[in-house]
Amino acid sequence: MRVTPINSAEAVFESFFDEQLSELDQWTCDAPGAVGLKLIPSWAFVIVDWEKPAADGLVLRMRRSYESLDCSNYDRLIVAINLPEDSTISLSAETDAGSRSRQGTPCGATRHEEWLPLEGAKHIYSLTVEVHTPRPVSGSAWLLWFGLQHTERVPQHLAQWDGYDEKWDKYLQPPEFEPTFNPTYGLMLNAEELNEVRKEFADTELPRELRKVGEIARAIRPESLIAENINFWNFNGFRRERDMGKMITMHGPFAAQAGVLWKDKDLCRHAARFAMSLVHCDHWEDIFFAWMPGSSWDQRGFVQSMGVLECSMILDLCGEWFTPLGRELILKRISIEGHGAMCQASWWWEYMFHTNQMIWISPARLYGSLVLEKTMPARCENYPRPAESRVAPHTEIIWKNVQDNLELALLPDGGYVEGAAYFTWVAKQVGFATLLYARGRDQDPRKLVPPSIYKTDRFAEMLCSTDEGQDMLLTGDAAYAVGEGMAFLAWLMPESHWVTIYRKSLKRAGAGSMLLPMKLDKEIPQQGPEFTPFIEMPDLGYMASVRKLGDEQVKLFLMGNKAGGDHQHEDKGSFILECAGDSFSFDFGSVDYSNPVTTLLKQCQRHNMLTPWSETERPCPANPIRTDVKPKGSGNDTSFHATIDATAGWEGWFTKWQRTWDSPTPDTIIITDEWAVEKGEGATFHWTTRLPIEIKDNRVIIQGRRARAEFDVPKGVEAVIEQLPLLDPRRQATDDQRNEQIQFGWAHAETQPRLTMRQRGTSGILQIKVQLILL
Repeated sequence: MRVTPINSAEAVFESFFDEQLSELDQWTCDAPGAVGLKLIPSWAFVIVDWEKPAADGLVLRMRRSYESLDCSNYDRLIVAINLPEDSTISLSAETDAGSRSRQGTPCGATRHEEWLPLEGAKHIYSLTVEVHTPRPVSGSAWLLWFGLQHTERVPQHLAQWDGYDEKWDKYLQPPEFEPTFNPTYGLMLNAEELNEVRKEFADTELPRELRKVGEIARAIRPESLIAENINFWNFNGFRRERDMGKMITMHGPFAAQAGVLWKDKDLCRHAARFAMSLVHCDHWEDIFFAWMPGSSWDQRGFVQSMGVLECSMILDLCGEWFTPLGRELILKRISIEGHGAMCQASWWWEYMFHTNQMIWISPARLYGSLVLEKTMPARCENYPRPAESRVAPHTEIIWKNVQDNLELALLPDGGYVEGAAYFTWVAKQVGFATLLYARGRDQDPRKLVPPSIYKTDRFAEMLCSTDEGQDMLLTGDAAYAVGEGMAFLAWLMPESHWVTIYRKSLKRAGAGSMLLPMKLDKEIPQQGPEFTPFIEMPDLGYMASVRKLGDEQVKLFLMGNKAGGDHQHEDKGSFILECAGDSFSFDFGSVDYSNPVTTLLKQCQRHNMLTPWSETERPCPANPIRTDVKPKGSGNDTSFHATIDATAGWEGWFTKWQRTWDSPTPDTIIITDEWAVEKGEGATFHWTTRLPIEIKDNRVIIQGRRARAEFDVPKGVEAVIEQLPLLDPRRQATDDQRNEQIQFGWAHAETQPRLTMRQRGTSGILQIKVQLILL
């Protein structure tokens, strides 16, 4: 077996991140005494799930024998596994020099690379890896890679990126340079528009987040972050332990926008320093997976798009700070590494056109291409400059890709299967891309927006939340709605509930930290339309009722399924109930993807679902479900009735699950589940909420600020309230690096409250009658 060097000090011998290179099938994997162990190969890791650890905490044991694994050039074995907090890894190996073993230290909020000293061994003949957790609950982990390291050579390897200072003598103007604070290319904003934004916003509280992130950027020394890779924002899922907490991306554009808005010389030059630091990183990649010899793994151009977008924006807004050499170095990285990788992704991965991913990278592609149009050819020598830049045809291809993506990703009824966060991110990217292309071609952006976007007004009303703590319902992989996306949609559709969502968000959380939406604000109405009492989206499979209870609103949202959607949860048949500004049944959406809780939040047991009851394994439906599962119903401003046959996808578990919601008046909601199971102990009704919940004299009470919900536990049904792991406070520092998460999302508690009601048998009817009482 050949080990694969990834630098002068380290090598990999087990590539679990690459499904084509992974040798998981050569390992014996078990966990005696644990319940529900599953290993599931995925696109960048092997997912490890368990329902309950063994009595001693064991959740995974892996064993493999080798004829001879050559480790003669290294002194440590390294294991990289993403694990829940306080988990431990123990390693043992048989080598030509005898047995080697080590008990690792407990994991913290971020993954550490556990190690085993080789102590002179030249060959490894077998390896055993054991994972233990102290928490007697379900959990999840990611197997990433196993490798070898020579500890004395690591400092020499890392020293390659030391020694940069803030002067950048041949690349940037000196600090005493006097700028005009006018944009160089006028692609995001021209000088006149920037002056208008200054007049309207610079002295107000609305851009407080931009001021905040600008000051965060000012406090960071960009040169200290020059490294082998540039890393994907604050995402710690893949990066090396030595790179945890380092984030070179995002800060430069914030500094550039804040610098030109408030005419701050230091911030403008600081932004330019971030750009120079970015282009001095070896790889515009998140991790060695993407450039390891022999691997075809890639990250769809995402990380390259960050490099291109950030450098293009800084050149556009603060270009006067660069010397010709500094500018050309940036343009070279944009041309070769940036556009090369993003073009490859657009050719290679067809699914990107059916999801958020093509539009994800499109603003970077367009921004970079338009900057290159302004500057290419860089050299004409003795020949005339062409009338049109030779980059222009590539810009047209990129714009066509944007249109194709949206026509394929949006449904005929204006729905979008990936939820609020991904859609508002898509909207932000569509808005940014459209406004850039319109500026580059001197056209009206409203006339360029693909027609499918205009159909999303109904989607806005469907997911518009009446909970005063959030802007939109957080279905699927959603943690918050993206402020800049809401602004663009409200500007585009001024008579829609995108206006309702945007104005609520602006009042609740302030403006997003981007200049472009500020330019649009004056054209957005101050108030959206009235809610429709009953709304359905038959293509998407969503349904909702919004009615008045006194002076308060009651919203009941039902979750159906469009066959085969991405970023889905096991939540078909779930519901969300809002009343008087609170969520009485709540969807917790998602958290940072590097947090192992992310996988748990996808599970049906974390939603307002009926599931089979099993003591030996976790019942779950297919995800995604390859057939439509959609509610049917009707309603008006007084009553609402709906039913859904949610049996599909539960093959091997439910033979029948039909859920009905009857609400003759806004304060009464009767939920009836008719069920039958193929195996297991019976059925379990899960109800989750952020609000205080208790069982008192067999009556469930959920307490809101201006209302409460009550219902009796049915006879013969066991009920218990549990606190499930949610957000460990030790992870807060990582979340804080994504300021928009703090600005627009929830500050989650350590635990997720869940009511569990169990009904024994092979079939049955479980019914609850929920009463909403205003205080």
